[in-house]
Amino acid sequence: MTSTVPLFTDTHATLLTRFLSSPLRPKDTLTYPQLAGFLFCLANGPELIPPSEWIPLVFNDQEANSETQDEAEQVLQAMMALYDECIRERSVGGVSLPAGCEIRPWAMDNLSADAPLSQWAQGFSIGCDYLEEVWNEYTPDELDEEFGALLMTLTFFTSPKLAEVYHQETKGNGTLEQLAQSVMENFPEAMSEYAHLGRSIYQARLEVGDLDLEHSARTKIGRNDPCPCGSGKKFKKCCGLTKGTNSGPVFH
Repeated sequence: MTSTVPLFTDTHATLLTRFLSSPLRPKDTLTYPQLAGFLFCLANGPELIPPSEWIPLVFNDQEANSETQDEAEQVLQAMMALYDECIRERSVGGVSLPAGCEIRPWAMDNLSADAPLSQWAQGFSIGCDYLEEVWNEYTPDELDEEFGALLMTLTFFTSPKLAEVYHQETKGNGTLEQLAQSVMENFPEAMSEYAHLGRSIYQARLEVGDLDLEHSARTKIGRNDPCPCGSGKKFKKCCGLTKGTNSGPVFH
C-alpha cells in the first residue's frame, strides 16, 4: 500500500458496495450509501471525528470478518479515500453525492428502502445522532431554525414514516409528493449549507483554541506501538496500514 490515501474513485465505490453488503459482514453493518451519508455528516460537522472512532461504528462495533489481509487493506484504503474526499470538499467549499448515491428522478422513488438517497439519509441521520451534543453546544441560537430546516431536508428520505412526520409538521401544505419534490430540488443546496455551517463553526473554534486537543492527542497511536485491537502486532503492521488513519480494530 502507498503511504498516502488516494483520491476516491468509482472503483472504490464498487469495492465498498460489494464488501459492506456481503453476508459475511456483521449484522447492521452500514451499506455503502449509508457510509457515504455518515461520513459526510461527520466530516462536515463542527468537530472532526478521527477514524479510530468512526470505523468501528461502520461494523456495529464488531469485527469486519475480512477474508484476507489484502481485502482488509483495500477496504480500509477505500473508506479512508471516501472520508478524505469529504474533508477535501469541506476545504474547497464544494460538496456532492459520491458515485453510487445518485438521486432518482421521481422524488417518491427516493423513499424506497433500496434507494441510494434513502440509505445515504439513514447514514447521515446516524452521524447526526453521534454529533448531536456538539451541534447543540456550538450552533448559535439565531441559527437553530435554519439548522433544523437543513436537517429536515437531509434526513427527509430516511424513511416514508419520517417523511410523513415532516409533512405533518409543515401543516400538510401540499401533498407528500409535492414536499418530496421540493426537498429533492433543495437537497444539493442543503448539503452545501450544512458543510458551510460546520466548517465555519470548526474554524471559529480553531481560531479561539476551543477544540479538544487532548481528545485529538488521545486518538494518536505510534506506528511502532502495540495495536489497540489486541492482535499482538505493531500498529503499523495491523490497523495502521494506511499511514495516518488511526483506524480502529475492525478488520480482523
